[in-house]
Amino acid sequence: MKTRLLPLLLALLAGAPAEAAPRVSLLKACATPKGIVFQGGGYGGISGIDHDPRSGLWAFISDDKSERGPSHAFLGRLDVRPGAPCGPMLQTMIPLRREDGVTFPDRKAGTEAADGEAIRFDPKSEDLLWATEGDFEHGDPPAIRRMGRDGRPTARLVAPDGLRFEPGGRTGARKNATFEGMSWSADGQSLWVSMEGPLVQDGPIPSVAEGGLVRLSRLDGSGRLLAQYAYRIDPVQAGSPVGVGDNGVSEILVLDAQRLLVLERSGIKGGDGRYAYHVRLYLADLSRAEDVSRRPSLAEGPVRAVHKRLLLNFDRLGIRIDNLEAMAWGPRQKDGARTLVLASDDNHDASQINQILVLSVRP
Repeated sequence: MKTRLLPLLLALLAGAPAEAAPRVSLLKACATPKGIVFQGGGYGGISGIDHDPRSGLWAFISDDKSERGPSHAFLGRLDVRPGAPCGPMLQTMIPLRREDGVTFPDRKAGTEAADGEAIRFDPKSEDLLWATEGDFEHGDPPAIRRMGRDGRPTARLVAPDGLRFEPGGRTGARKNATFEGMSWSADGQSLWVSMEGPLVQDGPIPSVAEGGLVRLSRLDGSGRLLAQYAYRIDPVQAGSPVGVGDNGVSEILVLDAQRLLVLERSGIKGGDGRYAYHVRLYLADLSRAEDVSRRPSLAEGPVRAVHKRLLLNFDRLGIRIDNLEAMAWGPRQKDGARTLVLASDDNHDASQINQILVLSVRP
């Protein structure tokens, strides 16, 4: 009997994650006031945040497409301690600029508009990197842009082939489903970027009945594709009385060399036009996933996708959860536990909130 059980035991171990999942709990939740304008930029539409442990500064990027002022990011401070005042203490507004140094116009100008969805400090320089979803109508591809802390552009990494918008729309990226998450690798030598939704050729967008496959890509400093993995996103989390709902990856964050945190966000439109949000935090283990960078389509044949494990269902926190899109590591707690900070994109909508959550992450 022992001989028969051994192969079964080995098979089970082979499919299990190599390390235990971290434990996640809520430390703090709050909402910052609406209508804050600092140095000409509105604090709203926050789609990306990051913390620089060297300076203690935080970066916040808005997805305002120069419709309420120039497209911009902020630098400031944020006290993540429980009981401390909530909200960022803004210090600098950074206008986002094109390669020619001019600030991005709004979409009515007929040229590329900024759509900032993620921001990270460069661990090896003073630069900031920010991801933009691109512009489907104008054919501007998703990209990662590098800038100084004064907004001066220094480089632009265009999305690799296969992750761009394609003529005719039969393959390639979907509108509003491109670069949504970005994180440095554990060694700081490469960048991870996540698509929000499936490529056209990789299958349909999620429905209430079924999820979908999105691509997690690792890029070098020039934007060259190093590796790519399939990650299975959940179905849409509830039905909508008006038939409008989605689910996708809203941010990623590296935990170590083989594991990422993945934030999935599902928005459900109600009969009153307002959205309800259902957010989950997953641990993604890449160690046994196949590299799909040479697979034109994930819909053809079986795919050995990334293993995912639920760390937190935000519905179970018992508090209102808004459109969480931003995620970053904060300072460690006194006992050595990590803090994980999340912020919401209020869509510049009066019915939504600018939410900040602080989580404790322990091994």
